[in-house]
Amino acid sequence: MPRGNRYFLSSPIFMITLLALSGLSSGLPRTTHAAGDSFLQGLIGAASFDEDSLTFRVPSSEFADEEDLSSMPYVGFFGQHFLAGEATQVGFEGGALFGWRSRDSTVLLGQNQARVKIDTSFWMLDLSAGVCLNQRLGSRWRLYLGAGPAMVFAEYEEDGEVKAGDAADPDTAAAAAGESFSEFGIGVYGRAGLEFEYYPTASIGISVRGLATDMEFDNAVGSSEVNGVQGFITFTRHFKGY
Repeated sequence: MPRGNRYFLSSPIFMITLLALSGLSSGLPRTTHAAGDSFLQGLIGAASFDEDSLTFRVPSSEFADEEDLSSMPYVGFFGQHFLAGEATQVGFEGGALFGWRSRDSTVLLGQNQARVKIDTSFWMLDLSAGVCLNQRLGSRWRLYLGAGPAMVFAEYEEDGEVKAGDAADPDTAAAAAGESFSEFGIGVYGRAGLEFEYYPTASIGISVRGLATDMEFDNAVGSSEVNGVQGFITFTRHFKGY
């Protein structure tokens, strides 16, 4: 579970909210599931990737300073369409997720120990599609599972600026100029979620997703594959099939 989102599964506020919604919705009609049903999800949360794969050398040269960008907020959407079943449904899903992280720091570089302000940023676009299973639990809960291939696009960018009044030798000035790296990777994902229907055709829930890719950044400390876990709060709209 991402470090910033471990509370998703155990947060008292979240559980109290679900219980309150359960009480408020007890008198509402239940939405039934049938073949042809579709669900559109909005997701907001965070991700935690392997530290070595997304901890970068700053600046990207022989200097030893490092910047950890392995944890970041994540947002996106998923669509699900089920082809058969009622209480238990089988279908397919697809979605797009976007994560980003930026940090500012000041490092001392060169023989003159010039102070260099370093701005680092990282973003990742994650596109995936796969098969999914939907299981009705009682009158207002549903559990779903999904898995399949993923395509990941990512970019790391670094900009440096020597502080006013500091003297910089040529090597320091070159290191402070900054650079950027773009990568593309293929991988697989698996996810699971639990949702509560607080109003007919509208649900709120939690979701956990694992991602494994073959993408690597040469300037990362560990230069290893980018793998991680994402945690989300989900908001879902249910569209009835015909």
